[in-house]
Amino acid sequence: MIVPLSDFLAGIRERKAELGIIDTPERTEAMRNTGARRTPQKRAMLKRMDERAGDAGVVPPKANF
Repeated sequence: MIVPLSDFLAGIRERKAELGIIDTPERTEAMRNTGARRTPQKRAMLKRMDERAGDAGVVPPKANF
């Protein structure tokens, strides 16, 4: 069975509303991975992404590394 993405996302929004989950920047920040158990390879990759974004003049993705 194929479910359109819009229907899938609508279902998620409905379930969140039923559960009383409200997305706020503070809530998102609280759920963010702290990076405490990241592998050295992942840390290096995130650092490269940060550097490349800076070189390209775009805002790098927020990451803890």
